[in-house]
Amino acid sequence: MISILYKLLKLVPNLGVHSLQVAFLASEIAKELGLDSSFAFKTGYLHDIGVLAPHQSVVLDDINTSFLIHHDVPSLNEMVRIHTVVGSFIFGQSNIFSDIADIVLKHHALPKFLNENLEEDVYANIISISEEISKYHFINKEVGFEDIFYPLVSIQNRFFKNIFDIAIDLIKREYILWTLEDIRKGIVRNELIISEESGGLNNEQLIEIGVIASFIVDAKSRFTKEHSWRVAKVASRMAEIAKLDEKNFFIAGLFHDIGKITTPIGILEKKGKLTREEMEIMKKHVYYSYLILLDYSQHPWFWPAVRHQERLNGKGYPWKLTKEEMTLEDEIMQTADYFSAFLEERPYREAFTMEKAFEMVVKASEKGLLSKESVEILNETLKTKEDFSSLEYVTEFQKNINLFVQGLIH
Repeated sequence: MISILYKLLKLVPNLGVHSLQVAFLASEIAKELGLDSSFAFKTGYLHDIGVLAPHQSVVLDDINTSFLIHHDVPSLNEMVRIHTVVGSFIFGQSNIFSDIADIVLKHHALPKFLNENLEEDVYANIISISEEISKYHFINKEVGFEDIFYPLVSIQNRFFKNIFDIAIDLIKREYILWTLEDIRKGIVRNELIISEESGGLNNEQLIEIGVIASFIVDAKSRFTKEHSWRVAKVASRMAEIAKLDEKNFFIAGLFHDIGKITTPIGILEKKGKLTREEMEIMKKHVYYSYLILLDYSQHPWFWPAVRHQERLNGKGYPWKLTKEEMTLEDEIMQTADYFSAFLEERPYREAFTMEKAFEMVVKASEKGLLSKESVEILNETLKTKEDFSSLEYVTEFQKNINLFVQGLIH
């Protein structure tokens, strides 16, 4: 159901491995307790999403081994940590994920703050001990039973007794330790995720996922903070003028740059011209968007989203398509993305006015980069006088998350 977020997290170095290890362990412990293993897997995989939200001046490139370990060590009198509060708030705003919000909030809480008779508290404690086991795979390359057993015994007062006993029994099994090691090596990541996936998403759910994903990706840099939202708004308005399905273009806009989760912030915020090597890294974001969204390749928004950097003259990327190989929907997304980028500040220039940004779009069309038809649709769209340069948030949902995170910071 949520493969897009799974694949997004998988591409964040260290965090992706940690998330999948915790998900796997949580699902195994849940099975032993007779609980819902798929639910435990989902919660375990997404439990640290609050780390990705823009707080404490953290950027995704900072999420290394030391960062994860530091964020996963609660004090004796600590009920929650800032990333658990942020993650819980994000999920609490969501219809799809509201059932895991309290678990995410409490996954670092000690038993004295929990109720063993509440199922959500049991899941929270399952995530807690799963994190401890995963942590030793960051510290040690070769991990055997004793490497985990003795550290866990020293902190067993952090866990409910039955959960502690089950976890100890599980790590005695070679299958568990071998799987954890293979997750770290990248051998079984896709297989485990696929085994826990079920069903697809309708358009409303896709928009909700897109809001969360675009918030995380765009917030990586202040220069891209509003980009996915703006492209979604421009593209959907253009679709309205062209009498096409607005919702499909809105979804395409939210997801089109999701692959930038892999782009280093040093490249996103470089003031000077990118080197050839840096440009190649930047261009690969479309490839990663393609991989993350591939499960939805039969949906009408998929190809316009992942073809947004193609150009009519065949000099775009990553497939070097020409006009004959693309659709009007593709061309609208390309023009919406091109126009939106000029409305935003970049490290090497100020934001353009809407008039100047449209001039740049016209020039690109004259050079054979963007289609004249899509540019005319944009021109008609701008006649509605909607100010695409001043809007800040895709929905109240995203606005609430941003205000909450900023409130925590200040």
